[in-house]
Amino acid sequence: MRLNRLLLLLPFLLAASGCNDKGDTFIVNSDCGLVRSDLLGTYTVTFVPVTSDLFNCSDGSFNGSSVTVTSSAQDFTDVQVFASAFNTGFTFHDGSAPQGLFGNVETDSCGMSFSVLDNEGVYLHCFGTLSRGSGVVHAACDSTSVLDTPITNPAVVLADCDLDPILQVTLTLH
Repeated sequence: MRLNRLLLLLPFLLAASGCNDKGDTFIVNSDCGLVRSDLLGTYTVTFVPVTSDLFNCSDGSFNGSSVTVTSSAQDFTDVQVFASAFNTGFTFHDGSAPQGLFGNVETDSCGMSFSVLDNEGVYLHCFGTLSRGSGVVHAACDSTSVLDTPITNPAVVLADCDLDPILQVTLTLH
């Protein structure tokens, strides 16, 4: 019986002996260091030119339609930045109506999601990681919201769709 008790304690003893901090690095804070001022300035959005097909649309009549992006840069100079609702990061949007650019950045990872209104009446939804040092986000846009045209404020979404191929975009803060 005494041997059984000792055998029951053996896993705890082994685990305790393996837990020490000699030479280990403990990371307590996973914050990427993002502060609101990192997000102030002009936002420049530049796409790699491509035509992408819509599929898996919430309204099937849009399946097979296409979206074309060009490499011409689009500048947003009046971007406003706010703490997000749950203080997990920051939200941003430009001052146009309807908004031409809006999104959020998480402080724990500097992960950014943003949407850009293109000239064909769709919001392109993009995801990437902000490099605080350079102010650059290399992102991919994998989905879109097709809007009723002419575009009103607020915009009326007709369908949400996936994109093939996925669009490549660079967002630069300067």
